[in-house]
Amino acid sequence: MQVLKELLRTIISYSKWRTIFALILIAASLYYGWQWVWGALFLLWTFRAWRTNSVYVVETLARDDHPFLFWIIIILWATLSLYLIFADLIMMLGGVPHVYS
Repeated sequence: MQVLKELLRTIISYSKWRTIFALILIAASLYYGWQWVWGALFLLWTFRAWRTNSVYVVETLARDDHPFLFWIIIILWATLSLYLIFADLIMMLGGVPHVYS
């Protein structure tokens, strides 16, 4: 138990604990099949890109230099994040009722 406490203390004091937490959450999402984790990550990336006026997909794009691509990526990420979050939420609430049964 003491070893676990020391490990947690070391991770929390480490400056990149958010990244470590995200990696653990990603691993859990792959194991349990959670889509909402990816939706939350895309939402986080969308807000960060919107705030910094630059986005990174394969290369860095600044809003001032490439406004069309910037806004297409922002809209795509926001839509994808909402879809992934709501898809999991709908499935947890019992899924979509079938009209043809």
